[in-house]
Parts: sequence; C-alpha cells; structure tokens
Amino acid sequence: MPRGRRKGDHDSKREEIADATCKVILRSGIEKSGIAEIAREMGCSTGVLMHYFKTKAEMLLYSKNLMFDRAHERMKQAAANGHGPERLLAMTRELLPLDAASIARCRLLTAFMGLAIGNPALMKLQDKRDLLHIKQFAAVITDLQATGTVSAKLDPMLEGRRICALIDGIASQAATNPRSWSPADVEATMSRYLQSLMTSAA
Repeated sequence: MPRGRRKGDHDSKREEIADATCKVILRSGIEKSGIAEIAREMGCSTGVLMHYFKTKAEMLLYSKNLMFDRAHERMKQAAANGHGPERLLAMTRELLPLDAASIARCRLLTAFMGLAIGNPALMKLQDKRDLLHIKQFAAVITDLQATGTVSAKLDPMLEGRRICALIDGIASQAATNPRSWSPADVEATMSRYLQSLMTSAA
C-alpha cells in the first residue's frame, strides 16, 4: 500500500471498483467484461485498477464475495429487527428477486456461481459462504423451536438448506426471465413454505 494511504481508503476504492465491475457484467456479461471496460466505467486507467487487483480473476472474486457479504449483513439485520416467525420471511426478502435491484443481484450471483464450476477452490469458497446463510436461518429456526413456534423434531440446518435451495431456485429462474416470477408470487411461495414450518408445530 502506498505510503500515506489509509486502509479504509484502500478498502473503499476496492469496493468502488467492485461496484463498477458488477455494472459492466450486467451490461456485457462476465466473458466480455475486461479490465479496460471496467476502467472506462470507472473513468480511470487500467493501471489504477491493477494497483488494487492483480488480475481480473481476483477482481471478480472480490466482487462476488462483496455482494454475498452485503446480502448476509442485510439478512442479519433483518433477523435482529424482526420478531417471531416474521424474522424468517424478513430474512428471505433480502435474498429474493422482488424488484429491479434485487433481480440484478440475482443475475450477478448466478453469473458468478458459473465461474466456480470445474474450479474446486472456487466451489469450496462458495460452499463456505453459502453455509453462512444456512447457519443464519438455522439459528433463527432454533430460536423459534425454543418458543414452540416451530416443531422441535425439525433439523434446523436441514431446514436452513431447504430455505436457501428454494431461494436459489427462484433467483435462478428470475435471473433469466424476471416475468416468470412476480414479486407477489415470490412472496407467496416463500410464505407458504415458511408457514409449513409453523404448522408442523401445531
């Protein structure tokens, strides 16, 4: 890091580059999103980008992880602010395609996940981050089991995986054809599934 540059400034610039990278990917796709085009989006030279990222692959991985981590933080905040069973639905809303911005995020994550196929190292990293979502859902389900809202017979981790699988399926379809899922349909589908967890305790 150059003398005099603060770490916060460095991290902020990397995030700015990642946001520009995502814009270019949405416009051109990953294969055609070169460093030169990302630099044009930023209004800077490729040399500036290479100061923060050594390769395009490093830039793409950072961008994907940043998107995922931001989503996870929104999930955690939704869980902290919610009450009772509504917490689960509030958490899923942070990951589901419900508007133009969230559909764009689904498209980006779908594109990024494609990069991991055939790359064991990337697949391992993806699984590690997916597990964060699963554990977050499992923790809330465990809390609801303690209050008798959800059946104690359910496996929280398995239910967390099921919720994430349903989200991923809807997100994947909405990424390629947004009109296949209206926001009302998305919410209704997720609500019905979550409601099935509540009725299992009755």
